[in-house]
Amino acid sequence: MRNEVTRTLGRLRSVPWTRKVTIPRNLSHTRCLSTIQQRTTPLSKTYTRTIPLQNPDAVRPSRPSFSTNPLPIKRGPVFRFFYRFFAYSGAFVLVSGGLVIAFFIYDATTYREDLTYTDIPVSESALQPKRGGPKNLPIAEVLVDDDDCDETARQKNKPKLVILGSGWGSVALLKSLNPDDYHITVVSDVNYFLFTPMLPSATVGTLELRSLVEPIRRIVQRVRGHFLKAEAVDVELSEQLLEVAQMDAKGVKQHFYLPYDKLVIGVGRTTRNIRV
Repeated sequence: MRNEVTRTLGRLRSVPWTRKVTIPRNLSHTRCLSTIQQRTTPLSKTYTRTIPLQNPDAVRPSRPSFSTNPLPIKRGPVFRFFYRFFAYSGAFVLVSGGLVIAFFIYDATTYREDLTYTDIPVSESALQPKRGGPKNLPIAEVLVDDDDCDETARQKNKPKLVILGSGWGSVALLKSLNPDDYHITVVSDVNYFLFTPMLPSATVGTLELRSLVEPIRRIVQRVRGHFLKAEAVDVELSEQLLEVAQMDAKGVKQHFYLPYDKLVIGVGRTTRNIRV
């Protein structure tokens, strides 16, 4: 029996213990073995025990001995929903913002125009025109935009063609002219061409009103001409001068003469509502 106790103690010394075992003296060999077996538990063995829990969320998981962070606490479903919602929303905003910024960067790199600005020369005759004619009015022999570019500067000394109105006849003539033949000036009190056959469709709502008009400047630009939003008042046939009335920057109507070599009158007529 003593040899058996010695062998048991030697075997137990070779494994780690969870606690210190104290064996009282004056015990028999049998009781000594039973006491050692009852008071010692090897660490190499793992014992599990199932404990019923009333509230699982109240139990916190164990943390490693090397971590000093506070133990994580489980959140409710509402908190998890809002947490994921804001997380996904933030990711969407970041991705969308990055795409928008990338688009503007790409768009800025596609411009190849020269952004250097220079002064545009303006003729002194356009700023201070000479006076003449039966009413001694200023004569606009040179327009302000005659020297905008080389193309308009070459047309400055060509025969002057003045077209009154922006209706069907005037637009049809503008689309058939050769840009290199005349110095063209269009005078009209409206700056658009109205496609009158489609007016009933705009009345019933089939088309929008902006679909029926075309800017007259776009049509005049094709022939490198000039447009004056003004009103033709009188014509001096003997001196080939057209009297024009135009509002200045202060809202005051100013009268001046516009010289011409050829004059085309395409003002049409004004329709009025007649009550019967």
